[in-house]
This record gives sequence, structure tokens and C-alpha cells, in this order.
Amino acid sequence: MKKIANRALAGLLLLTVTACEKDLKVFDDPVCRLNFHYREARSTADFKPQYAQSSYSFIYKSDQLERDTLWVDVESMGKLADEDRPVALEQVDTTAVMAQPGVHYVAFDAPELAKYYVMPARKARARLPIVILRDPSLKQKTVVLKYRIKPNAFFQNGYDVLQTRSLSITDMLAEPSNWTKGYPMYGKYYSMRNFIGAYGVVKHRFMIGATGQKWADDFIDKLIKGDSNYMYYIFDKLRRELAKANEARQEQGLDELKEADGTPVSFESNFNI
Repeated sequence: MKKIANRALAGLLLLTVTACEKDLKVFDDPVCRLNFHYREARSTADFKPQYAQSSYSFIYKSDQLERDTLWVDVESMGKLADEDRPVALEQVDTTAVMAQPGVHYVAFDAPELAKYYVMPARKARARLPIVILRDPSLKQKTVVLKYRIKPNAFFQNGYDVLQTRSLSITDMLAEPSNWTKGYPMYGKYYSMRNFIGAYGVVKHRFMIGATGQKWADDFIDKLIKGDSNYMYYIFDKLRRELAKANEARQEQGLDELKEADGTPVSFESNFNI
């Protein structure tokens, strides 16, 4: 009797699975869509606006460097293709000082970039170059290159939140794009701002002199993700060196180290576990 019951149950499950399979629709949407891919986010729910913002400064590079290339990932939604498919980007207006094509970056539709702006055959992800130029004006200002995915005959836009990116370009010291980025620690999220306060150009210059590090995005990323004891040592070193510098300034009859707007340089922390 038990065997009969088990066979009946198995038959019922088979019928249920078969019915479910019949209800499934075959994917036949001919429209392929494109999104920027962010390694920090596994889904649109994980995406944060700061992931779409980055910065670059030529000040860290050799004086002979006239151009540099950054790379961004795009990912397709839909069927793969047996041939390479062109992809396109376009600049977006912004309230900031806008980067100018041919001056601050190589135009996205420049012939020299055409062979790189493709989704390779049988692939769903590609890396696109953003070529930036070292114009002399960048020594006095920061420009912003805001850009988005441009629909074409092969790809339409995907998720709204994954369509636009922004890049700040300068040849001066500038706030690293991950200064306020939250890193998961002790069940919470903490950033450089939590550890050593608000960013400042004078503060940045002092940090470089005190540690010999450039304090660009990659260093900050490795510092916070690395050995926490070393990270706390570096932050404590900054506080000790600042105290020494201010003491020496006082002996010379000078005021404490300040930003251009008069804000005292400080490495105070609001980090609490």
C-alpha cells in the first residue's frame, strides 16, 4: 500500500512539473539592452549612486603623459549574437564645468575608438575605453565628463539607474571618488570621512607629505580593505604628524594649518563600532 501511495505521489509531481513547463514562455524578445556593469553591485537593488562617480587627476602622473585611458564595463540583456555588435556612448549636459571633446577627452564617436566600441560575438560583457586628454586648463580647474549609453540599431537602454556615469578630470589635487564611499565593517558601512573627517586640498597635500602616499582611489581602497591594524596606524600617524606640524608653526608665529576657506585641517574621527 505504501509503494502504491509513493508511486501515486511521484506521478502527481511529474504531472505538476510537466504543467509548469508548459506554462513557461520561451524567451523570444528580439530587443537587446545595455547597462553599465558595476562590480560593487550584484543587482539594481545593490546599486548606489556613488558607484557611477569617479575622478581622475593627471597630477599623479609623469609630466610627459599627455593622455590616459580608463575602462568601463557594459553588460547586455537579451540574446547573444554570432557577430560583433557596435555599442555607443554619448555625453550628457551637467551643471558642472563640462569636459569638451577633443580638449579634455577623445570623442566617443572618434574613428580611432570605433574598433573598441563593440560587444564581441557570443559575449554579454565588454570593456570600453574612455580616453582623457591633459589639457593645460586642467591645472586651474576640474571638468566633468558625464556620459550615458546611447541606443543604436543593436542595443536599447536597459535599467534606468545603470545608464549614466560621471568622471571628474583635473590636473590638480582633487577629492578621491571613494572618500565618502561606505565600506562594510563590523556590520556597518564606514568611509574615509568617518575615519579622518571631511576632504580638503591642503589636508590632502599634508597627507601625501606625511605618508609618501598619493591617497588616490586605489590606495584608499587597499587601505580600508586591507589590514585594519595598519589602517589605524596610518590614521594615527596622520594625527601625530599634524600635531607636530602645528606645534612647529606655532613656534614660528604662524596659525594652525588651514584650508583656503579658513577651516582648520583635522583628522578627527566619528568612527564608532
